Amino acid sequence: MSTGKVTTDHKTIQRWTEKRGGKPARVKATADRSGRGLLRIDFPDRDRDDHLEEISWQDFFATFEERDLAFLYQEETADGHESRFSRFVERSSVEARPAQGSDPGKAAAPRTHSATGKGHDKPHAKA
Repeated sequence: MSTGKVTTDHKTIQRWTEKRGGKPARVKATADRSGRGLLRIDFPDRDRDDHLEEISWQDFFATFEERDLAFLYQEETADGHESRFSRFVERSSVEARPAQGSDPGKAAAPRTHSATGKGHDKPHAKA
């Protein structure tokens, strides 16, 4: 069985994304005055989603830090294939309890924000 990992390390997130051919993106309709919006990972072989726009890693991580997010991801599927599963989660939801496969001081089973645009508990914007 494959386990999820949680990280806030920018290099780990960028490396995981680029290894799978992904690009940093945001949902266009959610951009605020500063240009920030809901973050996504856009993979080139998925159906084109006109609601996503590619952004720089600098803008991606500025939003990531401003919104106090963590990255929940999976290296492999249960059958051993490379996984593209990822979600953006609130850091506060993963700092409470340690879990297997996570960065030190982080935990799994958080409230999540899907990297695919599905499964939101709530938007990852500060209230």
